[in-house]
Amino acid sequence: MASDLTDRSDRNAPSTSAPSDPAGVPFTLYALRGRVLASNVRGKLVDLGHLAQEGDGSWAYRLDGDQSTGAALASAEEALGHIASTTTFLFLDGQFTALEDLGGASRPDLDTAVQREVVLSPAAR
Repeated sequence: MASDLTDRSDRNAPSTSAPSDPAGVPFTLYALRGRVLASNVRGKLVDLGHLAQEGDGSWAYRLDGDQSTGAALASAEEALGHIASTTTFLFLDGQFTALEDLGGASRPDLDTAVQREVVLSPAAR
């Protein structure tokens, strides 16, 4: 599960990885209105699951596709980082085949969303 994390400040930098690059494929994770969203290099946006701040102030998530969870996380940023470090290319790439694109006229405005870029290797297990 090799991943290379980049913080939000680098999201406008040109990507050095192309979709066919064997070193990795970039995806962006978003925390927006209680959901975890993801986009790929083709611009498709999918809903991966639930993200919420708990009563004690910590954050927790549950992804719909594989039911993976994380809890007791300090922030939405940390939750996205946890997802980025524990998910695999095969799972995330498969979600773009299985799930509906949230794009088009109803595409959510992601400018204010917490974001985390992750580069996953298709060769990693």
